[in-house]
Amino acid sequence: MICASGARIVGAVTEDDLKFSLLYKQSDPTESLAQKIVKQFIPPLVTKARMLIDRILPAAGSDDMIPASWDQFESAADTVLRDPHVRSSLVKVIEDADLAVIHGDGCMVGNTRIARAELFLSYLIKKRFGKPVIMVNHTADFDHPTLRAMAENVYPLFDDVVFRDPISAQRCTSLCRGRFSADTAFLFKPAPLADWLPVAQRPTYFDVWPDTACFDPAKPYLCIGGSSIFSYNGTPQELIERVAALVTHIGSIYRGQIVLTVSDIVDQAVFRPIAQQLNLPLVGLTTPVQQAVDIIGNAQAYVGGRWHPSIFALRGGTPVVPISSKTFKMQALIEMSGLASCTFDALSIDQEKERMGQQLMSYIAQGDGLRHQLKLWAEEKSKNCWDNVTYLKQFPGSATTA
Repeated sequence: MICASGARIVGAVTEDDLKFSLLYKQSDPTESLAQKIVKQFIPPLVTKARMLIDRILPAAGSDDMIPASWDQFESAADTVLRDPHVRSSLVKVIEDADLAVIHGDGCMVGNTRIARAELFLSYLIKKRFGKPVIMVNHTADFDHPTLRAMAENVYPLFDDVVFRDPISAQRCTSLCRGRFSADTAFLFKPAPLADWLPVAQRPTYFDVWPDTACFDPAKPYLCIGGSSIFSYNGTPQELIERVAALVTHIGSIYRGQIVLTVSDIVDQAVFRPIAQQLNLPLVGLTTPVQQAVDIIGNAQAYVGGRWHPSIFALRGGTPVVPISSKTFKMQALIEMSGLASCTFDALSIDQEKERMGQQLMSYIAQGDGLRHQLKLWAEEKSKNCWDNVTYLKQFPGSATTA
């Protein structure tokens, strides 16, 4: 979408870069300046030269240069810009870039280092270099006072703010002049069943080692996924048992196939034992996105608390039985789509299984009528999501670096 708007992507910072400081190595001397330069953030974040993040992110035992509170932003910016390694890389990168795009995603919740790093780098680029910075495609759940204080000071600096759900937009009216636009995941569209089946029915087509997903997509099936709220230490045995109870209950009332889906590593530790225990197909974490869209978008229903798989489901007309996540995003998505459902507690789904089963069977009973309604709504969202890059389309000389 950025490229289609006339911008050129010259660099990216991932969530893992921010969270795990994975870039501790010397720059390649043969790497061109254009390759080093800043740009946009595909999973999330802001402009980047690898040396910038190498210096800002802490090595083991070193001081963290990402401020822990709003009152540290100014001094942290001074510290960063005094660093000679940062001056020799970061400054040149920011000066050569036209603007920074932050793909906020679901990071603005709690008081995580990723969220604070996004806001700090935004502040640095905007206040110290006067470059435009936009925050797009994100949920904002400022439930932590520390992150809230940062947002109250940084969000007014953004040149454009786009939320991916109406609840975020409503809650942040005091912070900025933001607006709602559908998530860019609505661009993905499942293949029509008649076109998909000749390919999808081939043996082992959905297997990605070490997981196997042996099911017949020509026959009725539904998908069950996890949630970002899943949390555990060591082996998540109690959570496995709760999810297994839900899966078993659904298997007792649903006559079709059950396909387990993994969207994050925390889901994987829960669903792999269940797949083995109940002999169910498991669509693994490394499945290509478009294949995942085809699988979920052609299912009879999706049961889970994952934002993007839920969008993939709705894009194909697949109704969603939502479970809770770290933020209010699932309830927001369900309300947007017009589905009549509450969000079930992901950490108590063994107790919620009867109610969830009733909601599931109600959706399936509504058949093609409901699917058609959801598909039309999702098609409109696929057009609306282009509003995430409106600022880029209007930016002077939009064929330049972003």
